[in-house]
Amino acid sequence: MEDYLRDIVQLSLGSAPEEMLKKSLDTCIQLSGAEGGSILGEEGPYLQFLFSDISELIGARVPFDSIAGVTVNKSMVIYTFAPADKRHYGGVDDKISKITRYLLSIPIPSIHKNAANEQQARNAGALQLLFAENIMSELSVEGGPKEFHVDAFKESPFYNGTLKSLFWLLPIVAFGLEVMRLRQTSYQAIHELKNKLISGLSWIGYLRNDIKEKSPELLNEENIVGDFELAQTSIREGAELAKTYLQFTKIYNPQFLPLNINEVIEETALSIKALASEMNAANFELNINCDNQMAKKNLDAGQLKMALFNLCKNSVEALVKYEVTGPRLRIESKYDDGKISISITDNGPGMPTEIADNLFVPFKTKKEGGTGLGLTITKKIIDIHGGTINCETGPSGTTFRITI
Repeated sequence: MEDYLRDIVQLSLGSAPEEMLKKSLDTCIQLSGAEGGSILGEEGPYLQFLFSDISELIGARVPFDSIAGVTVNKSMVIYTFAPADKRHYGGVDDKISKITRYLLSIPIPSIHKNAANEQQARNAGALQLLFAENIMSELSVEGGPKEFHVDAFKESPFYNGTLKSLFWLLPIVAFGLEVMRLRQTSYQAIHELKNKLISGLSWIGYLRNDIKEKSPELLNEENIVGDFELAQTSIREGAELAKTYLQFTKIYNPQFLPLNINEVIEETALSIKALASEMNAANFELNINCDNQMAKKNLDAGQLKMALFNLCKNSVEALVKYEVTGPRLRIESKYDDGKISISITDNGPGMPTEIADNLFVPFKTKKEGGTGLGLTITKKIIDIHGGTINCETGPSGTTFRITI
């Protein structure tokens, strides 16, 4: 059981909550010996299958007067023979093309407390496990379900061994559900905010045109011109921050495919050369040294290109900002004992300690006009790939090292 818990916790630290919940469900099915199972959560006036070993069930809804609904609303552990239970939602069987037999429905407790009386808030959802045979032979449920309040169930002889282990996993499942809801809500809010900011930028343009038509001389006043520039700059920065945040949320859904990382490095190099040209980086030199023996590995090409580009972009910006003579950037890859190593080195002036110590902390290393999320996104991408990233900096340059 400790191994299962450790695996799930480790997964929660570097993966999307969906991955953690899927792993939790798979573990519950495996531990209980069930033939299948699902996690249901609240979605408006319905309960929805959020995860299931049957992909056709995911997204399906059941009413609150169903077995799952009673489990969530009344904190009841329900063990039932589904064909004889009128609350069993037949639409489920239609989707899985078979008849559900023995069903165990367990409430997933909320991670929140009710502030008024410190009691547990409404349950976060329900864990349902399906069995071909009666796993509680002492209970004859063919004639009717057996229901226990959670506290009473924990005092019953059935709460031991496997079922006790399942209850240990429930707080982790509840945490995953909460993170998933928060991420979805914040994504929707930030997306709407981005749209509002972009609209605001357009309205400032219309306002400028209106003033130009009615009192064009006002646009020659220094204070008014400055006010317009400040307003537009602030809105652009806000929109860019929203855009970056939305980009941040997308990295939790990687698409891993067999890939030679050298291909990503070569594509990144082309983009960096174009960037350096746009920034007028005089005499900029980019060297690439890729390991010809590089093996393919399951990676997300788009995400890794984003990560490498962010690192290279920071280097080019520093080289230009500090007007480094003979600006150089070197990207290397090596493959050894199943591990991919990538290094990105520039010959810039290095970074102050206070910046280097907070490189991957959101908003801590914010450049003028930046969002402070670029390196945070980069590190999260490397985390999701199961890798590590570190930085070495000094007066002769900065090197980022990535191992995957």
